[in-house]
Amino acid sequence: MARIGNAAAALKPKGNGSVKAKVIGGVIAAVIALIIVINIFNFADTDANRIGLHYGGGVVEDKKFKSIIPPGSTNKLIGPGDTVYTYPTDQRSYIIGGDGADSAAGDEVTVVSKDNVRLGVRVQVYFTLNRDESVLRSFHERIGLKTEAYEEDGWNDMLQSYFRPQIDRALAAVATNYGWAELYNNESKKSQFQSAAAKEFTRLLPAAVGGDYFCGPGYNGNNACGELSFTVQKPMPMDKGIIDGLEAKQRAELARATQEQKNQQVNVELQSVKQQVAMLGAQGYLLKSAIESGKIQFMVIPQNGNVSIPVPTTTQQSQPAQPNGQSGQEPTTQPSQPAR
Repeated sequence: MARIGNAAAALKPKGNGSVKAKVIGGVIAAVIALIIVINIFNFADTDANRIGLHYGGGVVEDKKFKSIIPPGSTNKLIGPGDTVYTYPTDQRSYIIGGDGADSAAGDEVTVVSKDNVRLGVRVQVYFTLNRDESVLRSFHERIGLKTEAYEEDGWNDMLQSYFRPQIDRALAAVATNYGWAELYNNESKKSQFQSAAAKEFTRLLPAAVGGDYFCGPGYNGNNACGELSFTVQKPMPMDKGIIDGLEAKQRAELARATQEQKNQQVNVELQSVKQQVAMLGAQGYLLKSAIESGKIQFMVIPQNGNVSIPVPTTTQQSQPAQPNGQSGQEPTTQPSQPAR
């Protein structure tokens, strides 16, 4: 019996083992509870320059809009399976013929002028996304989901799909009202062309996307939406020989204008000569011209004044000796003195 009692005592769990099992069980229960909490509760963050749209997505509810998550939110509690789509709130751009993520680098819009010259135009559009709740929801559900514009690549694809065709249409419609030279070297005409193209683009874009989803670059969510900034660079002929021809024509016109100025100056001088000849006579005019040119020098002698005029002297050369021993100089005759 003693042996049986000892064996039963050996099978009884020790106190330390019981505590260890309880600790392990508690850890497992905590992990399971954490997993359950994570699946029940969900958190969302937004960057300082992005706004979020919170949509339900749980197994017991419809996938419908719930709320707007402001920019810069941290650990925003949302339901299990919910999704947050974020969009930019800062100024954005779409540039044709430039650099940057939102641009078609090296590209140009091709238009035809009134005089049938093909021109390449570079364009810059600056804007912000409309943050009004109903407008933003409409943009997301009509455009954003289809193009995945809440992602950077999708945003660029959205601009290419919706902005570019309307820019092409606006510029093509307006360019036919201007000659190519007006758009190339007339700043006033170019400004008119830009204003007309901006107005046409502003009309076309909302009709194409289905709403006023885009505002001007100065929009901050609390002020008026404003118009998009639309600028164009100098339209350039696709055929560079046209520019060379224009420059040659301008050089010729400049040379002609310069020659006309010279001719006018000569005519003025000729009229002056005719007037002086009429007043002084031909000889008088020649004498006046010679004096003015320094060919004739004169001096004013005061009346009853003593004037010493230097007389130029010539150096006499010695003559060779004559055969009879006389010098080669002619005999000089002294003038006779008058009788006293």
